[in-house]
Amino acid sequence: MNVTIVPEKLPDDILVGFAILGDLRSFDVLALRYRNAVFRVAQVYANAELAEDIVQEALLIAFKALPTIDDPTKFASWLYAITRHAAMRMSKAESAKNQNRVELDELLLEQSEALARPFAEPSTFETAWVRAAIDELADDYRLILQLRFYDEMSLKRIAGFLELPLSTVKWRLHRAKQLLKEKLTPVPVPIKRERVLQRR
Repeated sequence: MNVTIVPEKLPDDILVGFAILGDLRSFDVLALRYRNAVFRVAQVYANAELAEDIVQEALLIAFKALPTIDDPTKFASWLYAITRHAAMRMSKAESAKNQNRVELDELLLEQSEALARPFAEPSTFETAWVRAAIDELADDYRLILQLRFYDEMSLKRIAGFLELPLSTVKWRLHRAKQLLKEKLTPVPVPIKRERVLQRR
């Protein structure tokens, strides 16, 4: 009886083993499994454009370093550490590069609409409002909220990726939702009551 192995259903450690033996498909499954999470971490340190470069760099480093991993069951947290290191290094290099920009470059970036306009797709006001509120949260809360609801990662997988106890992830998610609700609740505007003077 032939048994068909579905890589997408295999746990991280088995995929790591296959990838070390040269199975690129297994590493691809791992990369797709954590790609969004890696991007969220990169965004903590850099803008969206640089974050994409950080994702590629982190996954390339991870692939090359796979044979050195001590515990394949902790692939997620190992990848998280690689991502943070790559993000800090690349964002530092980007900052140094930006400091060396000549004044003409800065002038062009400020005055040219073509250079300054982002490529992001337009979103509704409500979506932009919610995303802006999420962006204002502290990193610990924002990251977990994004991983859970934007990337639909399970709490258990988030805990493994961030190398945190599941209870901590649950608490931070609960607190993040509380903070987000507070930010999105409109502040009531006091109504001034004017006296109506009756004519005698």
